[in-house]
Amino acid sequence: MSIPPGELGARVRTAREARGLSQKQLADLAGIGKTAMFDLEHGNPGVRLNTLMAVLDILGMSLRLEDLDTLDAAPAAPAAPAHPSEPEPDSLPSHLL
Repeated sequence: MSIPPGELGARVRTAREARGLSQKQLADLAGIGKTAMFDLEHGNPGVRLNTLMAVLDILGMSLRLEDLDTLDAAPAAPAAPAHPSEPEPDSLPSHLL
């Protein structure tokens, strides 16, 4: 399930209000600026992930990620070695892995 930034912000605002906290109080507790708190609650998609996570932590909320294996996407190609002259990891002795 995808959640739009505006809905996420509304859920954060509802949780904050249920705990009797002002935006400034929650911002102070989370160690973020009041502008970042305002932006988060108003659905600004540019809010940083660490800001969101700090606020959710203070509110006792969490963010759940869905299993990406369930998406209908083509499998990713195997990654090439970082440097062409490097041996493949499987060919290295176990003590070097």
